Amino acid sequence: MPRQTVKVCIRTRPTANFASEAIQIDVAKNTVLINTAHKKAMEAHHPDVGMNNSESLYGFNFHQVLHNASQDTVYETMSRDVVQSVVDGTNGTVMTYGQTGSGKTFTMIGDTRNFAHRGIAPRAITHIFNTIAERPEIDFKISCVYYEIYNEKVYDLLDDLSNSETRTDFQIAEEKNGRGVHVRGLNEVDIPSEQDALNYLYSGELARTTSQHKLNRKSNRSHSIFTIYIQQRARSGVSERIIASKLNLVDLAGSERLKKTIDGDIDDTTKKESMYINQSLTYLEQCVVALSKKGGGGYVPYRQTKLTNVLKDSIGGNCNTLMFANMWGEEAHLEETISTLRLAARMMRVQNDTQKVESFDDAMMVKKLTKEVKELKQELLMHDAMVERSGIVYDDYTPEQKLELREKIEKFLAAEIGSDEEYDAVSLSSVRQMREILNQFKRITLEKDVHIKRAVTAAANGSMTRGMDMTGAEAKGEGSAPTFGDAKDAVGDVVEGDGFGLGMAGSDLRPSQLDGSPSRGAGVTGGGGSPGKTFERSADLSYDAQDKSSATTTYSEYKGEVPEDKEEAFALYKRTKGKKENQQMLSLKAEVKSLKSKSKVLTIECNDCKDEIDRIGGKISLKKTARLSQMQPGGYSDDIDVVDEEEFDLMKQQREAKKGYKAGMSELMDLKDKIRSMQNDVDDRKYSLLQDFDHWHGLALGTVIDDGGGSGLNAETGEVMDDAEMFEKMELERIKAENPDSLAFFQAQKTRRANQTQNSLTIRQMGKNKRSVGV
Repeated sequence: MPRQTVKVCIRTRPTANFASEAIQIDVAKNTVLINTAHKKAMEAHHPDVGMNNSESLYGFNFHQVLHNASQDTVYETMSRDVVQSVVDGTNGTVMTYGQTGSGKTFTMIGDTRNFAHRGIAPRAITHIFNTIAERPEIDFKISCVYYEIYNEKVYDLLDDLSNSETRTDFQIAEEKNGRGVHVRGLNEVDIPSEQDALNYLYSGELARTTSQHKLNRKSNRSHSIFTIYIQQRARSGVSERIIASKLNLVDLAGSERLKKTIDGDIDDTTKKESMYINQSLTYLEQCVVALSKKGGGGYVPYRQTKLTNVLKDSIGGNCNTLMFANMWGEEAHLEETISTLRLAARMMRVQNDTQKVESFDDAMMVKKLTKEVKELKQELLMHDAMVERSGIVYDDYTPEQKLELREKIEKFLAAEIGSDEEYDAVSLSSVRQMREILNQFKRITLEKDVHIKRAVTAAANGSMTRGMDMTGAEAKGEGSAPTFGDAKDAVGDVVEGDGFGLGMAGSDLRPSQLDGSPSRGAGVTGGGGSPGKTFERSADLSYDAQDKSSATTTYSEYKGEVPEDKEEAFALYKRTKGKKENQQMLSLKAEVKSLKSKSKVLTIECNDCKDEIDRIGGKISLKKTARLSQMQPGGYSDDIDVVDEEEFDLMKQQREAKKGYKAGMSELMDLKDKIRSMQNDVDDRKYSLLQDFDHWHGLALGTVIDDGGGSGLNAETGEVMDDAEMFEKMELERIKAENPDSLAFFQAQKTRRANQTQNSLTIRQMGKNKRSVGV
């Protein structure tokens, strides 16, 4: 693709003290005009301010200017196109730049407590996973890393929050035609869902280094980069082609002047932080200036700082880059605003490549090449047929061909040396045939060796003759082995070659007793409940439709005490309140069992059909080999390759058998899908039955209070929910009803609050450790 410039969008921070006299914004023309004449006139009458001869009028034109725009407008205007290009296969970067307090982090991350005010990063995550859901034909693999650059050191923001010890010995590397510039050793985590991605994003935000100063109550003291890696390949066929792309979401620290950010004395930590921030941003500006020069090709100081090094792909590399320049439109910040707009204007002259990065999966490539080899062999066979070269085999020998070749070799071995039989036994036609002959010779030799070793061992034990003359039960002294065909009083049907088969059990058959327990109707005493209580066998876990006559008691009619033992109570529950659900579940289980029996029969039929196809194929192969061997072995011939009537009938039988096999397999697959679906239904009904029983048993024993709010059970654990869990469930249902798209954000917000509460001390200690290093 052709080179394209970096896109630049200006966003103003909403303020009640906007300098309307000095700043003029034309949203329609995307221009910003700054006039500092009024400020110079005021400074001229101040006794402590000297003469200012700098220019007073500045005009800028950008790709987009957003004045008092909402978060949704900010994303939809230009950010959406960058994120979409990443999903389509090209690299993308969205970065925020500006002075401290101008709204960079709010633009990138947004308000973590308000769904409508979420920033570019969470919206991009939602966009990516929504697009992936619309492309089921493509297999996506998504992962991410999150790190910050603080005082020229790299910190992994996805480290465990409970661990205050952090490492900083990370190396920045570059892979050509791969990931490009990246940081080695970071925790790269797979993100299978939108909620997981938001959890990692917000967890990393908690670990960022922040402090308070005059212009910002929670100022970020580091540059942060959240990178999402995407790998995609086609699901259909053998796809060895992999397209890799990445999305960099960069939140730069704000440029600042110490006299504006600090009241009173300046502490060493803040001074050092400001020095590193301004230094890295200065080198970033130098890189932009070097890249924006006409002709390019000059030296670009990427390696001066870690920030410019990791952004090498984003500015001047293979990337579709968008920069948001945030400005604080108050008169007190005019100087910083002009500096921000100047860098943004220079950034518009930087040109990037935007081409897809493709790689190939070695395993898939092997499969593809194997397929090509097979096709080339077919081409060779066609070529041999055209030049009338017969009997040439390029594929592996079939079992029938191996058997035929073995018989020829055995005939060759049995013939006298130099006889005509020896000469006519085997004829050499190809290298492949010679290799197969050697393989068969090797097998024959090994079999002879094994036979000789067994004979020697038997002779050493004094039973060589007995072992050679006796078989089966005779050799063991048990008398003659029974012949199944002579057993007139045996049970079952005679199966050819396999003895007796007892047939297939019916789907409704059950053992009369389970685990040696008494039959139905016999009294059994509960093992762990109240002593002396007797329950009928019909209350056992194997209760089915045959027990209807003995299970006439309903829940409303049952006035006795509910046993504390869960097994006894469960048996009672299935005879009373849960009778209908239990009968439905057992009926469904019987239907599943019947379908499984049908599936077994269908599987046997398909296997028999496959054996028939192989048998016919072996006959056709032998006929073809014999037919081709009758033709002249080399050169051109007037012989015509004609299929005789017998071979033609075999080919028709094979075609019909394949049709039957295909239809049978299709029916078998549909049946298995139906069994799988019904089995899932059985499992759901069983789970529901157990949940309802736990609640019923708890009510009976007084361990659960029925407040009329549903089952009161946790769907994940099956345990009784407390008030907080019930409130959470109601809240989730409310959010699903109002805005289903916000569910992942809401759950990630809860996870963030929980992490912040549980690890608050560790997070504070981690921040102190970072800021105290080197001071």
